[in-house]
Amino acid sequence: MTDYNDELNEKEKLEQENFLLKSKIIIKGGDFQKFSDIDPEIENQFLKNIMAFEEGEVKPVHEILGIDSDDFPPAEKLSKVELKSRFEMLLKILEEHNCSYDVSEKVPLEVSYNFLTQEYLHEISEVMPVGFGWHIDGCSGDCPSCFQLDYCNIKDEIWGQEELKAEIKRREIEENC
Repeated sequence: MTDYNDELNEKEKLEQENFLLKSKIIIKGGDFQKFSDIDPEIENQFLKNIMAFEEGEVKPVHEILGIDSDDFPPAEKLSKVELKSRFEMLLKILEEHNCSYDVSEKVPLEVSYNFLTQEYLHEISEVMPVGFGWHIDGCSGDCPSCFQLDYCNIKDEIWGQEELKAEIKRREIEENC
């Protein structure tokens, strides 16, 4: 049996591999738009990074970052100086792991710190391949459950004030049932 791959030049082999990688991503629910011609080597590396991400291990964020979440007690248990110091330490750890933290400047330090330490560090996430990074803006797109709700202007563009209050109340009732 003839292996037709032997008849392909290196560029054609790479394009064939890219087609296979795209097909695997599409089967998993991915979507590709037609972009301008991109160098097959660059596209290949991009597709391999996507596959590595999709097939990667998942862990709690604090494990990925290599920190003990107990080192970051709730803001209420810290003095203002300790709070600022721990928050800056946490931001430095995030930065070292190619993570940027960017929430509204209106969000008080205590609220921002508690979001990171009490929620975000305990979320399950993919272990990022080398070269990947995270952008943490704290916005899940679900305004009624957002920790930034009281400091956010975007919610006003999405929700009517009464509609938002009603949805928050509905969820509180649902939780208590």
